[in-house]
Amino acid sequence: MELATIDRSVTLSKLQDALYQYQRGDRDFMLANARCINGNPMGLGKTIETLATLEELKPRHCLIVCKKTFIGEWFWQVQEWLGEDCLTPFDGPGDKLAGLDLGGPRYVCVNYDLVGRTKYWKELRRKWDVIVFDEAHKLKNHKTDRTRNTFLLSPYTDRIYLLTGTPMQNSPEDLFPLFHLINPRNYNNHKAWVNMFCVQKEDEIWMKGPDGKPRPRLIRTIVPGETNHVEELNFLLHKYMVRHEKREVMPQLPPKQYRRIPVDLGSEKQQYMQMQEEYFAILESGEKIESPKAIAQLTRLRQICLEPNLMSTTPYNTPSAKTHALMEVLEDIDEKVLIFTVFEQYVRLIEKMLQEAKITYTTITGKKSGFENSANAREFQANPNIKVCLGTIGSMSESFTLNAAKVVIFMDRFWNPAINEQGEDRCWGRVNKGLEQSEGTLIIDLVCEGTVEDHLHEILRRKQQMINDVVIRKAVVERMMQYRR
Repeated sequence: MELATIDRSVTLSKLQDALYQYQRGDRDFMLANARCINGNPMGLGKTIETLATLEELKPRHCLIVCKKTFIGEWFWQVQEWLGEDCLTPFDGPGDKLAGLDLGGPRYVCVNYDLVGRTKYWKELRRKWDVIVFDEAHKLKNHKTDRTRNTFLLSPYTDRIYLLTGTPMQNSPEDLFPLFHLINPRNYNNHKAWVNMFCVQKEDEIWMKGPDGKPRPRLIRTIVPGETNHVEELNFLLHKYMVRHEKREVMPQLPPKQYRRIPVDLGSEKQQYMQMQEEYFAILESGEKIESPKAIAQLTRLRQICLEPNLMSTTPYNTPSAKTHALMEVLEDIDEKVLIFTVFEQYVRLIEKMLQEAKITYTTITGKKSGFENSANAREFQANPNIKVCLGTIGSMSESFTLNAAKVVIFMDRFWNPAINEQGEDRCWGRVNKGLEQSEGTLIIDLVCEGTVEDHLHEILRRKQQMINDVVIRKAVVERMMQYRR
């Protein structure tokens, strides 16, 4: 695809004029590199940089692939900045693309789930001038249908832009699909990539041979958080990825302020202790920490800390100690607040409490459509009367602009530190508040003392670098066993 000829002497568009100097440099990098990664952390403007790039390219057909939750956000961003409509799938039951002319509109936005399904992928397999993969770390598993189908879209596309603030969440293996999309000729061997850049360990296991007798076999597994041939990997990232740290472009940005509020379990303590002993019994019987049974029990322990009746049909009654603590904290805060939790069921319970307390709020969860979530985020930003934006970490920690808030409250934390940090950054250091921003952000954790939450919080504090959630879970359980009473 030929780049549009741009006369820099003419008046800049509203979009180009809105860019900061470093964003103009990022735009130029994306213009010069037909296939590349925009790895800027949340808040530095990956979306606006991409739209500015598209405005200058003027593609005939551009496909944007994102999480379902963010389709509405991309629709509004394209309409606001580029002044054009963006074709999106039908929301609800039935054929999501029935009757839609994918070859007509300049911009089409679909979610990753559609790309992963053969029925829809065949319709999407057409000539695109540009494909934008938002939150491209969703492609980190090269074995999924979603990722394999994106590989098959690649030969039909001139330009591919991969947007992700966390390109490597677990290990360098996560980067292989991204580099395969960038240069499928040079990076087409997953095993060679892993052997080159991943630290691996060998474990001996016994398996039955053809004769039915047990035989030793060496199994190689990737060590999360470790990187081999660091200089070579950094060279490739520098060549194909543009990225700035927030301190680089906003040196005056105040650091985040963290406050941990301990909570003692109330009447739910007896239920928690009983469940914990049952969990230890499961582990001592030989069950692995990562077995479905053990994970389910560990999840139940976390839910009891939030609200014992989350998984039951018991009608809402007296709030748990943690929910009561949340309401007390909100009474002392006059600013806008983001509230995160892992569990969607707990969002519904907090909603009831906010309604009773007559606290205005809005929600962002995976149960809502992308357009509804986007509208709720925009309403939270624009309406000074809405005090709380409440949502799940999985849905609210990415893509949405929520910088009207100055306080972030975590009711519980996700296993992976990188996901939690994305949630914190929803309102910390976003450039569209101005590079002159000097306001701090307060991060509050409500933590049940002496529980799985206490141990998880401590492990996450020690392991701030990106690391596999499996490693975190194992470390938490080991610490629980160590402090067992």
